[in-house]
Amino acid sequence: MKDNRFQSGERQASFGEIFCAGAKDAVKTSLKIFRIMLPVSLLMAVLNYIGVIDQLSAFLQPAANLLGLGGRSILVLLSGYLVNTYSAIALMISLDLTLKEMSILSSMILLSHTLPIELSIQKKAGGNVWLLLFIRVGASILTGFLLGLMLPGGNESVSSGAQMVSAGASSLADVLKRWLLDNVTVVKIFVINIVLNVSFKFLIEFHLIDKLCDWLKHIMFIFGLAKETALYWLVANVIGLIYGAGILITANENNALNREDLKKLNLSICSMHSLIQETANFLPLGVGIPVLVVPRLITAVVSVWGYRFITWIRIKNK
Repeated sequence: MKDNRFQSGERQASFGEIFCAGAKDAVKTSLKIFRIMLPVSLLMAVLNYIGVIDQLSAFLQPAANLLGLGGRSILVLLSGYLVNTYSAIALMISLDLTLKEMSILSSMILLSHTLPIELSIQKKAGGNVWLLLFIRVGASILTGFLLGLMLPGGNESVSSGAQMVSAGASSLADVLKRWLLDNVTVVKIFVINIVLNVSFKFLIEFHLIDKLCDWLKHIMFIFGLAKETALYWLVANVIGLIYGAGILITANENNALNREDLKKLNLSICSMHSLIQETANFLPLGVGIPVLVVPRLITAVVSVWGYRFITWIRIKNK
């Protein structure tokens, strides 16, 4: 069967055109990321140098002790919960954190981040805001606690800039110089965004998205979801809740899915979305893929099947 585009005279884009389109989108996205990460990381480097971070860490330490983290880790969590993952990454590369702390925080933030925006999107897409908030924050805290028990300890700091400040930098100029060197993470994220955006353009151009949806329909039951949710699940996990908001909200407004299927879809993607890009953005920190992916996968599956079980019990007891 021939491609409909050729039957209608539509020209297929060349490799170069697809690459340029994907790279252009990646540059735009990366510039938005840089506008968040660079100022935040610079501010933290300066505050660290003048001792403000140490004072805040001491104040927040009692709360952090519950998760086996340092006080400054709470600053990272709050930033991730209320702002976005990029502000949290900026903090992590600017503070004196161990790899264990980096791993715990990364997993917690991926489960629960950008809450004000993403919860408002899911509300418009038919989700129960309070239930979604409970799942995301609850799973995040539980995951942090369990990883604190499971992951091997270690006092080695990942951030060389923070190490220099702790050791006593000779001047603010030294701190700024080290800040520039530490922000190689930003370059890595830029490259990752180019690769992912270009790849997504190829998936669209060669209609591989449709093929992926057809394949996903056969495994949606693992996540407790109906086959009809495959496209929306894929959108959420490829381009995320924010960029895929229009599709998800339209599905609710146009009744493309029945109410129960939409509820279960929201439960699944609240903890697991933008699976490829967000995971990739945390890799430059040295965090392992299992720590970044497995907690989200488990939360997504347990949330939906737990909801289905409770619904079944209620119906049975009527």
